[in-house]
Amino acid sequence: MNRGTSPVHRPKFGRGYAAVVWFEELDQFDGIDTVRSILNSLRRSGDDFWIFYTYNPPRTLWSWANHEELERERRSDTLVGRSSYPDVVGTHPEWLGAPFVEEAEYLRDVDERAWRSEYLGELTGPGGSVFDNVAERQLTDAQCSGFSHTRNGVDWGWFPDPWRFVRCGWVPGERRMFLFQELSANRKTPAETGAMVAEALTYADEPGGDPCQHDELIWADDTPGGKQSMAVWRRELGLRVRPARKSNMRRLSYEWLAGMREIVIDPVRCPLAYEEFRLKEFERDRDGTWVDEIPDGNDHSIDAVRYAVMDDVLRGRRGLSGALFHHAGNKKQLSYFLLIVSESSLTARRPSMSSLCMRFFPWSLLSRVLP
Repeated sequence: MNRGTSPVHRPKFGRGYAAVVWFEELDQFDGIDTVRSILNSLRRSGDDFWIFYTYNPPRTLWSWANHEELERERRSDTLVGRSSYPDVVGTHPEWLGAPFVEEAEYLRDVDERAWRSEYLGELTGPGGSVFDNVAERQLTDAQCSGFSHTRNGVDWGWFPDPWRFVRCGWVPGERRMFLFQELSANRKTPAETGAMVAEALTYADEPGGDPCQHDELIWADDTPGGKQSMAVWRRELGLRVRPARKSNMRRLSYEWLAGMREIVIDPVRCPLAYEEFRLKEFERDRDGTWVDEIPDGNDHSIDAVRYAVMDDVLRGRRGLSGALFHHAGNKKQLSYFLLIVSESSLTARRPSMSSLCMRFFPWSLLSRVLP
C-alpha cells in the first residue's frame, strides 16, 4: 500500500481476510493517524495479522516516521530491522546495477553524512542536532546504584504538558552523565507526584538489604505553581527539594550538557529522555538554514536534566568569574577574557579555547574552576 491509498470502507473478500498489509514508503503518508485509520479498516474478521512498514528514514529528526520507529523499538510485538545496498551488492550486484553503486560511492566520498542517510538509512539528521554526544546503552541495576554523584530534576506539568522526573549519575572526572530513571505523569496532584518520587528514592544500599528512603537533593523548575508543589513535598513527604536557580541560564545549560564527553541514556529505563535528546535540533529560518536558536517544545526530560545540573552549571560560571577577578593582570585583559567566555561558551567547550586562555593565565588554573 502506497501513499494515496486511503480506503474509506473495508475491502470485501469472498473468502478470508487481509492478513498481510504492507506500507511501502511509510514516511510519505500523512502521519500515524492515517496509518491507523487504514489498519482499522483492514484488520477485521481475523485473529492473525502481519503488518510491514518499509521506508528510508527522513533526514528531519522529528519526522513522525522517525518518532514512530523509536516507539516501535520499545514494543515487544514489533521487530525493527535495517538493510541497505552493502548487504547485497557483494552477492547480487545485478539487483542494483553498476550506475547505482557508482553514484552511492561518489556520494560517500563527497558527503558521508548524506550517504549514510540516503543509502544506509541511518537516522543522521541534516546536521543540526543539539546533542551529538548522546550514547545509547542499557545499564544494569548495579551500575544504576553505584554512582557516587547523583542528580535529580523535576519539570512541572499537568496537561497536556506532562510532569517529568529524571535521575542521573554524574561522573565529573570523566565529564559523563548517565540517565537511568524517569517518571512521567499527567493530571497528578503534588501529593501523588511526591509519592512517586519518594518511591523512586527508596532503595537498598546493597543487594539483599532493607530498602529505605534516601535524602537525595531534588532540583525543580522554579515556577509559582512549582513552589506550592515543593511545599507539599517537604511538608507531607519529607523530600529535600529546592528550586533550580535558572537566572536566564537556558542556553548555557544546553551548551554545558552538549559539551559533555558523553550523555549515556538507557533507552529502556528512560525512553522519553532518549527520544528527546536524540531528536533535539536547532531552529531553522524560512529558507531551511540552521540558526543559532534552540526551539522550545518536546523537551520535558531535557528540562528536568537541566534543572538537575543547574547548580553545577552555575558553580562553574561563578568559579570561573572568581578566578578571573583574582588572577587577571589588568582590567583590559579581564574585560577581553570575559568577552571570550561569554561569546564562546568556554564552560561548554574548553579545549577549543585553550590557546587563548594561556594568553592571560595558566590553563591549570582554569581546569580547577571549570566543571
